Amino acid sequence: MDRATVLEWLRQHPEVVHGDSEAIVSRCEHAVRRHAREDAWIVAKRYVAERQHGWEESHGAHASEAFVAREVCQQLAEALRQHEPTPHTGDEDHLAGGPVKAALEQEGWEFMIPWIMEIARDEEHATWEEIVRHTKGQAKELIRSHHLSSDTGFDHTRCYGDVAARIANILARDFSEHAFPRTSGAAQR
Repeated sequence: MDRATVLEWLRQHPEVVHGDSEAIVSRCEHAVRRHAREDAWIVAKRYVAERQHGWEESHGAHASEAFVAREVCQQLAEALRQHEPTPHTGDEDHLAGGPVKAALEQEGWEFMIPWIMEIARDEEHATWEEIVRHTKGQAKELIRSHHLSSDTGFDHTRCYGDVAARIANILARDFSEHAFPRTSGAAQR
């Protein structure tokens, strides 16, 4: 089902719509895309935070921070690729938001649910691909911006787990900023 089909159905059933069909569909589409995108970054953040706690408790061999950054980012990217979430039936209220649902009678709302879920799946999948690419690419940026030690100068004062946990924490904060771009990660769910 596509946007034009939903809009045409709503126009043919004015009794189920409280307001302008075009405005309701646009508001719904915008809300679903935004929430699906936020949800994907939040799931990624939670996964990385769990891995961070595991690394905090581990004691690995000494290694350079740069080596750990590359390895951790690669590990997390591959793990995230295998843990892609999908929206489920029942998520539509959260995805579209209360105002959209309130603007429709039950019959209209039920007609829109498959479309809502389709948009959410597409948006979340695209975002998840972005998350994986972003995570893979973060090693170079972390090495540059945090001045992590190079592979030629091993830092024997740091354990793998300590550095890995610090990098996972940085990634988790970064994911929060992507989920909540207007608040720079200040608002948490």
